[in-house]
Amino acid sequence: MSGRATASASAANATVSAVAPGFPSQTLPLMPGATALATSFDASASPAVASLVAGSSSASASEMLDYYTKTLTGEGFTAVPAASASSSTSASMAAAGTLVRDFVRSNGSETATVTVVTANKQAVATVGVSVAPSSLK
Repeated sequence: MSGRATASASAANATVSAVAPGFPSQTLPLMPGATALATSFDASASPAVASLVAGSSSASASEMLDYYTKTLTGEGFTAVPAASASSSTSASMAAAGTLVRDFVRSNGSETATVTVVTANKQAVATVGVSVAPSSLK
């Protein structure tokens, strides 16, 4: 089995250990100094979806979360405040080394999530967006 996977729709693509051809890197750029562990996107779906898994041995989990927070807010997303019901869960996840931040735009019809963990001395960020197809750039 190869390290690459592709979906059947012509506008869908996924790649392991690299950035998929045609990946919307303006919407979800690879953090400078990070390595792409996996990418996928489907521009033919509505909403369109894209995800990026990136690892960095030089950046901390907080630095990766900050980078993707700035990237997404620069794309017009707004961070969603942690709900009081889940704030204890968020605190537990942070104590366990997992950072999570959710975002919305277009009155909530477009969403994004950033999750960052630290494992084996490497911060790993998983970033996903669900947006209007015309928003993938």
